[in-house]
Amino acid sequence: MNPLAVILAGGLGKRLGPLVERIPKPMVPVGGVPFLDYILRQLGAQGIRDVLLLVGYRAEAIQSRYGDGAGFGLSIQYSREAAPLGTGGAFRLAKPLITRRFLLLYGDLYRPVNYLAVADAHRGHCLAVYPHVAGLTTIACANVGLGPDHRSVSIYAKDRPDLGLTHVDAGFGVFEPDALELLPDGVSSFEECLYPTLAGRNRLEAEIVDRNFFDIGNPVDLAHTLANLPSIVQDRA
Repeated sequence: MNPLAVILAGGLGKRLGPLVERIPKPMVPVGGVPFLDYILRQLGAQGIRDVLLLVGYRAEAIQSRYGDGAGFGLSIQYSREAAPLGTGGAFRLAKPLITRRFLLLYGDLYRPVNYLAVADAHRGHCLAVYPHVAGLTTIACANVGLGPDHRSVSIYAKDRPDLGLTHVDAGFGVFEPDALELLPDGVSSFEECLYPTLAGRNRLEAEIVDRNFFDIGNPVDLAHTLANLPSIVQDRA
C-alpha cells in the first residue's frame, strides 16, 4: 500500500506579511493557482491517493477549495488545530488518523522528487537532506550530520554552527506511525523533538537529495518560486 501523505498546512506565515492576512500560506497564488495545488497534483500523478492535511490558520479556505479531494483524484482528510500547536503538536493531534507509514510534507515547499521511490528505498524512518553550501539558500547553517556511511542521520541540531554539520533538512521524510509516540501532548516542534531523538537512537535513515526545490516561506524564496515554478511544471506536464 502506498504511504499516506501528511501535509503541514496550518502555519501563520508571518514572514509573508499582507499576503497571508486573509488566506493561509499554502494558498498563496503561484501562476494563478494556490501553491498547494502543485503539491496535491504531484502526489496524485505519482499514485499517492490518501492525503491528510494538518490545518489551522484560515483552515476554511483550504477545506473549501479541496473538500474530500475528489476533484484532484485524491481522498483528503483534515486535522484542524483550535490554536497553534507547532509542527509536533499538529502531528500529535492527528495521531488517530495516521495509522500507516506516512510521508511528511510541508504545504509551503514543492520538490520535484519521486516520493514513492524514496519510500520504497527505506524500511524505517527516513529524513531527506541535502548538502549545505553557504549562500545558496536562506538556511543560515547546516542542521544535519550524517553517519560515516552517509546512510543515516547521526545528529540533528538547529542553529549550531559550532558543530560543523554538513547537511540541511530537505523538508520531507518517510516515517512509521510509532514515531509519533515520541511527541509530547500540547505544543511541540517535530524538528526539535522527534528528529534529534530518532538520530540519537540511530533510527533515522538519510535520503540525500539535491537543492532543487520551490519554497514560499519567505519573500526571497517566494520570488524565486513565482518566477520559475509555473513554467517548470508546465514543461513537465
